[in-house]
Amino acid sequence: MLMRLLSCTRGVALIEFAYILPLMMLLYFGGMTVSELIAVDRKVTTAARALADLASRSISPAIIYNDPDAVSASSFLSASAISLAPYKLDKATQQISLLRVCDDSHAYVVWTRARTQNADGTVSSVIASSDTSGTLPTVETQSADTVVTIPNDMVSANMIPTSPDGSNVCGNLDPGTSTTTQVGTAGAFLYRGTVTYTYSPPISFMSFGTTELSDTIYMAPRLY
Repeated sequence: MLMRLLSCTRGVALIEFAYILPLMMLLYFGGMTVSELIAVDRKVTTAARALADLASRSISPAIIYNDPDAVSASSFLSASAISLAPYKLDKATQQISLLRVCDDSHAYVVWTRARTQNADGTVSSVIASSDTSGTLPTVETQSADTVVTIPNDMVSANMIPTSPDGSNVCGNLDPGTSTTTQVGTAGAFLYRGTVTYTYSPPISFMSFGTTELSDTIYMAPRLY
């Protein structure tokens, strides 16, 4: 009986399967999580492009510049969120900003709006923007916080304003100086659409944690 027990191999496959099952589950659910992460990242890029495209086609920068409160971007911000479906929209924020170039790598924030939605997108809420809008053309002191960095590979020489005294326009933050071109009064306009998404893996026992996905798209306005 002892010899028969030692030579019996009928349960080997089951034992080997029990050993390999955790690894197989890790590979399966890990691959599923990575695939979904890539899919959400592509959705974020699509939503950012849709937001910048909608704003650049529909909102005149001249109107915003002279009367920022007269322009609402809520419909464009909410419409761009549709690109994120079927993923939960309460994990995402959409932001659109109108910039005016002041040198080859910086721009002045003329106007900015940001929103988020509930999970199914039926209700949206205004949130604080990560950009700080200025007050030009109103004659009052401007804050240095209204100047933001932009990619210098998308700015051509004819988009950059010049000051009569040769100073950098991005540093002209005091409208009391009459000999220099003030920030935001001469450079080309750009729209910047930004979408962020906080991704959590669908399998709770996997310790990947959350991943912050974000994409930013710049577009020149079609209207003036």
